[in-house]
Amino acid sequence: MPIDDLAALGQKMREARKGKSLTQQELSDLSHVSVKQIAKIEKGQMNPSFLILKALAKVLPISLDSLINPDVSPEDEGAGQMKMLYCSCPSEMRETLLHHTQETMKELTELSEKFETN
Repeated sequence: MPIDDLAALGQKMREARKGKSLTQQELSDLSHVSVKQIAKIEKGQMNPSFLILKALAKVLPISLDSLINPDVSPEDEGAGQMKMLYCSCPSEMRETLLHHTQETMKELTELSEKFETN
């Protein structure tokens, strides 16, 4: 991976970790990736393996696509995050999550239409 891509990957990792209010140690404990590796990734000094990225992405609210491809559009990244939320939800709660998401979407669509007509 080119150095610029490693720097972008590190920045995204750091932002995702801080967005979840995790220290590097906490991320390490949850992902089973060493603190030293996390620090090197965030500094753009390490090209992590797929398994390391997968372990980190499982803990952080970020998709593998957005980590690997720095040019992922915000829409695609959002769709990836929605999929990750669904997949990380306990299987017995997924239908509830989907139902609430659909209801929220309907409410937002109605609200958007109200603003457009005014």
